Amino acid sequence: MTRLIGRIAPAYLMSAFYAIAFFVNGVLTPFFPVLLQVKGLSGEQIAFVLATPQVMRMFTMPVVSGLSDRAGDRRHVMAGVITLTLGFSILFGIANGDIAVMAVGSILLVLSYCVGPLADAFAMIMDRHGLGEYGKMRLWGSVSFILGNVVGGYAMDHSGSTAVYFLLLFGFAIAILATVAIPPAPPAVTQSSAAALTVLRKPAFLAVLLGHAVNQAGHAALYSFGTILWRGNGFSDFTIGIFWAIGVIAEIILFALAGRWFRAVSPLKLMAGGAAIGCLRWLLFSLDLPLLPTLALQVMHAGSFALAHIGLMRFLREVVPTERAASAQGTFVIFNGLAMALGTALAGRLVPTLGSDTYVVMAIFPLLGLIILTAAGGGARRLPAHDATRTVSVAAGEATAR
Repeated sequence: MTRLIGRIAPAYLMSAFYAIAFFVNGVLTPFFPVLLQVKGLSGEQIAFVLATPQVMRMFTMPVVSGLSDRAGDRRHVMAGVITLTLGFSILFGIANGDIAVMAVGSILLVLSYCVGPLADAFAMIMDRHGLGEYGKMRLWGSVSFILGNVVGGYAMDHSGSTAVYFLLLFGFAIAILATVAIPPAPPAVTQSSAAALTVLRKPAFLAVLLGHAVNQAGHAALYSFGTILWRGNGFSDFTIGIFWAIGVIAEIILFALAGRWFRAVSPLKLMAGGAAIGCLRWLLFSLDLPLLPTLALQVMHAGSFALAHIGLMRFLREVVPTERAASAQGTFVIFNGLAMALGTALAGRLVPTLGSDTYVVMAIFPLLGLIILTAAGGGARRLPAHDATRTVSVAAGEATAR
């Protein structure tokens, strides 16, 4: 098996890992809140389960990313994380009582959230060494995410929450097997540890990460309660799966065209554009629109999420040295975790009383993000470039955030 894998181009192997591992994200993101609801949790309790991992990642992701940067073989760290995620998924199925369900569910999400940043670090290192384009590799994760949305929606519609739970177990199990497909990381260019860490401590660098994280926190209500709100508006679970899939299809198209369309656009302008689109998107979401307009709003995911994340990945690639790639992802996760936890907790308080009007409040987040990014622009442009010889088309998906 190892000899056969060694004959396949690294870019194809990384694409295969994204495609296999991110199927489960496509099931988890829209339908895990429903599983929590079936377990008997209230709206505020669901918000707690979804928000707590965002805070916990402040502590877990730096540890995991640090282990990955120092590991002799980064793939072992990835396999360990996914194996633990599968273990807690099994525990979630047998957990009884609100406290047990909330604790196990929170840990499950913390572990699952580590996979995306670690995979992105692998792919960014490969891109930096000319072994494949980040966007073209990451694209297959988005395709698989769509498949998870549709299959999860179909399973929920026809077989209920139990079928969705077993889909999660299946997804994490095959993701463990898929870690053998990840190509070994090329050796990093030797730099002093202090020099490599310098940029991660720059106020301008941290401000850009904060601005992007605050912008992305506007997605909190959609990620946490979008499925529940759509259900309340009369949409079927299969239609809701299509809604999630349309958003990812839109981002895939943007990923494919980003290198051609945005090659000359600065990373900060891409992030700012995503924030502006996000502000408009959440204001329109509050109107409880029918089927076709809702599909159109989901297309805007290409702007509010993908465009902004393309800018972030280009920014990290340009200013962060190779041996700190995972650590940079970990630093971003800290900011993103704080912002998303705030957004999720706020949504959990507001959705039971405001319903879809909660999205009006969510529009404040991208507006604040736009202000922070604008203020950080001058300092960010003066950061030293570590790899300005090539321009890369980058993409992501949910992450990761999802």
